[in-house]
Amino acid sequence: MIVVITGLWPKNKSHMKKLLSILCVSIIALTAASCKKETVVAPGALPIFAKANNWTTTDGGLTYSADVSVPEIDDYYDRSGAVLVYNDLGNGEYEALPSVYGGISYRFTYTGGHVYLDAQNSDGNSVTPKPPTLSLKIVLID
Repeated sequence: MIVVITGLWPKNKSHMKKLLSILCVSIIALTAASCKKETVVAPGALPIFAKANNWTTTDGGLTYSADVSVPEIDDYYDRSGAVLVYNDLGNGEYEALPSVYGGISYRFTYTGGHVYLDAQNSDGNSVTPKPPTLSLKIVLID
């Protein structure tokens, strides 16, 4: 048995287009309303400016180390944050560590209240002249 229902569809094309348009808009609106909306908040950044000038060596000049006091690095940054270190080259130009600058390789580590810098000749074998004072931009990210 075939059942034919009449009267549901419009008889002319302009009414059909309106009906299909309304149907499409309704589907899009329902789909958009059901989407999960999330707000992404960018992390906070705390810039700290410091100098590394207390270079010491314990291996005859193959490696130099400097300890930069940064009391803002607390337990939170050790567990959940991040620390970035940049060498200020002047004129608003910064170079991210680790880096090789002037034939000297610089790297850093950090832990509660301190950033530790190491410097050695980029070939890894030669005696390194004592590094100059570095102007640092230390950025704490939470």
